Amino acid sequence: MGKAEIIVDKNEDISERYRAELLVWRVEPNVKYPEGVKARFALIDKILGVARLVVDNHAPFGFHVHAKMYEDRGLREKLETTNYEKAMGEFLRLAMEIVKNER
Repeated sequence: MGKAEIIVDKNEDISERYRAELLVWRVEPNVKYPEGVKARFALIDKILGVARLVVDNHAPFGFHVHAKMYEDRGLREKLETTNYEKAMGEFLRLAMEIVKNER
């Protein structure tokens, strides 16, 4: 992958139960990351120690959501963006829905 530059690295507790992990690297554009960005946004269930929701990007899918991490890790839903900031915004929206509905 070559040299990667971290452009977002943030971990934040967003509730008693959940932590959001936001990571974005600028990479040399390549087959796996044609936009030159590698991203992973995860909602971590601190009680169970597992990811509840993940948004990431890679070929051939681009940005996509893994919303059913407990049931099927391979299930993906494509996001219609190539912009990591928009993908992060959608992740945060989905994460807050989960937090709100689990109270």
